[in-house]
Amino acid sequence: MRRRWLQFAAAGAATSLAPASWPADPTPGVVALDLCASEGAFVQSLYIPGGEGAQARLALGSERLTMRAVAQSDALAFTATASGRRFTNPTLVVDEGSTIAVDVVNDLPEPTATHWHGLTVDTRNDGNGEAPIMPGERFGYGFTVRNRGGLYWYHPHPHGATASQVHRGLFGLLEVDDDDQRALRRALDLTPGATELSLVLQDRRAGDADRYAPAPEDELLGWYGCLPHVNGVLRPFHQVAPRRYRLRILNAANARTFRLAFRRDNGTPVPFALIGTDGGLLEAPVQCNEVLLSPAERIDLVIDFAPVGQGGFVIMESRAFAPMHDVRTASVRADAGDASHAHRPAHAIADGAPLDLLQFRVRGSRSPNPPLPKRLSRLPAMPASTGDDRPLRLSFAKGRWRINDRVYDMRAAPIEVARGGSETWLLRNYHTSAPHAMHLHGFQFRVVERETSPDQLAPLAIGSNGRVATDLGLKDTVLVWPGESVRIAIDFRTPFVGPQIYLLHCHNLEHEDAGMMLRVKVD
Repeated sequence: MRRRWLQFAAAGAATSLAPASWPADPTPGVVALDLCASEGAFVQSLYIPGGEGAQARLALGSERLTMRAVAQSDALAFTATASGRRFTNPTLVVDEGSTIAVDVVNDLPEPTATHWHGLTVDTRNDGNGEAPIMPGERFGYGFTVRNRGGLYWYHPHPHGATASQVHRGLFGLLEVDDDDQRALRRALDLTPGATELSLVLQDRRAGDADRYAPAPEDELLGWYGCLPHVNGVLRPFHQVAPRRYRLRILNAANARTFRLAFRRDNGTPVPFALIGTDGGLLEAPVQCNEVLLSPAERIDLVIDFAPVGQGGFVIMESRAFAPMHDVRTASVRADAGDASHAHRPAHAIADGAPLDLLQFRVRGSRSPNPPLPKRLSRLPAMPASTGDDRPLRLSFAKGRWRINDRVYDMRAAPIEVARGGSETWLLRNYHTSAPHAMHLHGFQFRVVERETSPDQLAPLAIGSNGRVATDLGLKDTVLVWPGESVRIAIDFRTPFVGPQIYLLHCHNLEHEDAGMMLRVKVD
């Protein structure tokens, strides 16, 4: 694979944009392998952000931050300067209850908009694409952080171009801190960037990795690559001590779902504790051997490397699963029940194919290893419905993905909800369909139950309501499989004055761009 290091001038200094969103210095003398043709080896180190540069943590204070959306060739990124430091796609760090004030300047030759994924904001600040930032223009975002501590993210949301801009690197992490987060760090002696790692997953294609030129089958099924990247590095390794680590993971792939698990050098599975989901910490840790992570979802986990021992290693992998793409059109047929697409593009590995993602190399002597707390946080009560379930059907018809047989229309709001009420929505996916990662803007929700789930999900179910471990916390994105129904509960209390417009859409970004999205009016 050809790795390109792109340079552009910013305030008189050079900042690099890497093909996989963030730059990481390649290991000297090592050439990355084209893993489309070869399994290769873990030859480059995991990129860990420093005090400035790509993905570096930037604590937002009272001063307004200016971020510029910039391009060099096909790669895109946000750049910023603060306190004399230069950032690319900064990890924004804020406290619950604080105020965000960010100006986004569009230096791209195309419209964009910045969506604060998972955050409770008003329509003006949602960045839903209905008020795009045109080339050369600036938009000032400003809002109070009303969410509990957790890992969120910001990314573009221009209608019809979200998939392109996200794939090409225009996004970053956003960490919200609160008392529960600080208590967890104290209890486990965690340090961000050392024993607490943020990991961003993407899959890319060989050759011109930043280029986005979808074929018709990509537009239908989603964009899949064959090169698994973590923090912008192709299948990296990372050295860890024999102790507990916290991993905060975002699936930033356009379409790929990961079946995440860990295994030792001898193939033995390594269990871990799931401690958080999209909207922050769970009430208590949940022991897991694997979890499914669909596009835009986040998980928070703790893994203990002490039992592995000095000199051992652990692989973070995506295990094989049946992708269940069962879409029939005149030109494309994707068979359900296997891990291959009949018409997948060159340099793409099908959804559900097994992938090795990251190697942890255990080195050093044992040190104090505090136990994981039994209690992590208190979740808000499950919203109680004030009426019947609202049915939302996910289907494919007349060449397009649809919700309730409709596609996106900026002039209509097919979903109208009463301000201050609570609703349960029944997301029902047709059998002749594909998995859909459904995302709601502006509100967190709770998963109430799963019904008629596929057999491969059954081993992950916890309790009689069919929920899996990643359903137990606050959510803003939920994966709905073909033939499955997922019931979610939403509290529509909002502090914002006047009618508010939000979006419900699939976060398979090709599905979203093609119109699998409805407006939601709260009034």
